[in-house]
Amino acid sequence: MTDHSRKDFCPVVSTLSTYQIFLIGEQLRSCMNGVGLVRDRKYRLRSYKSCFQGNETVDWLVRSKRCEDRLFAVRIMRVLQKWAFFHHVCDDHKFKDEMLFYRFRRDDDTIRSHKDLLLFYKVLDIYHSINSSKKGILRSYQLKEQVYARAFMGTAFVDWLVKTGMADTKEQAIITGRQLLENDIIRHVSLSSAVTDDHHFRNDNMLLYQFNLDLDQRRRMSDVLILDDQRRMSTDSHNSTEPQDTPTRFLESHDFSTHANTCDNECYEMNSTETEKPANTSLMQPNSVLLRYETADELESPDTPYIKSCVRIFSDSVGYGFVIRGIGPTYVQTVDPEGPAADAGLKVRQYVYSVNGVNVLREDHHSVAQRIINSERDYINICVMSHKRDM
Repeated sequence: MTDHSRKDFCPVVSTLSTYQIFLIGEQLRSCMNGVGLVRDRKYRLRSYKSCFQGNETVDWLVRSKRCEDRLFAVRIMRVLQKWAFFHHVCDDHKFKDEMLFYRFRRDDDTIRSHKDLLLFYKVLDIYHSINSSKKGILRSYQLKEQVYARAFMGTAFVDWLVKTGMADTKEQAIITGRQLLENDIIRHVSLSSAVTDDHHFRNDNMLLYQFNLDLDQRRRMSDVLILDDQRRMSTDSHNSTEPQDTPTRFLESHDFSTHANTCDNECYEMNSTETEKPANTSLMQPNSVLLRYETADELESPDTPYIKSCVRIFSDSVGYGFVIRGIGPTYVQTVDPEGPAADAGLKVRQYVYSVNGVNVLREDHHSVAQRIINSERDYINICVMSHKRDM
């Protein structure tokens, strides 16, 4: 992969993760309004409009089983606060399990100073309006042998924005389309039946687009932590093509539990005769082979370009012969060309869907490694997901 590809990858992951965090925050805001947690309050003769109280919110999050305990609830709320989804009414406190007041930025004018959040709500309005329209622009298109559901043409999108008043002119509508494409909210589908970013958004009846996000999908609160980690790691790594984590080499005889507490940014390899100490990461940490880091939700989408296949890999005297990475989903980083994994047909860039019949799509590479190591047979049945371009 070229340096240009790596450069372009990080904004894609970080931007998409940011809007997924906002989506979880908006679903939370909607629920909290529904149960009366967001309301006008008074403290020391001063009124605070449309706000919620820290300890009441934590009570509700734990009671409704959205969070496992109070500390976990505070941790999740602080991530949402970090991404400016809400703030303390006087901007004096981080979120605390105390009698402190906070306000969602959607409910006051402070949202105008946060362009990502402002664009998210613009996208949300567009998405819901398009999906609720009886004569919407979303339909299925067939390009060669591939059917793309819920897609739209550039011209139809521009005309629809102007007709509904979401854009005053076609020029403004085109700018909106470009904002959505640049922030990975929509993606272009080429005539070669492959998802690509080669084209800028255009007012064209020959260019087909799809939404990258399902804004109606219910998300778990705990996903905030995973998405925040993806966003942070993709930003920190700069030239890396996905969040940095530890590759794990699967060999036949070793005790993985001895490395269970190894820091995520360390890199190590274990063999059948001895366990080595983690090596210098600057020398051993390879760049990811991924062209684009997909989320588990994207892989399970009905419109995913990934195809599932299953292989059985027999261990030889050395091991299985492949390396995995990822924080959920896990993917194949390298395959020994002379090892049993290569003989079975395993390839790099494949996402691990299941191991011995157990779905592991949302498990990190440590958990997937443990399942493989704990296999009671001399082989593993592994199902993987491959992009059509790699088949």
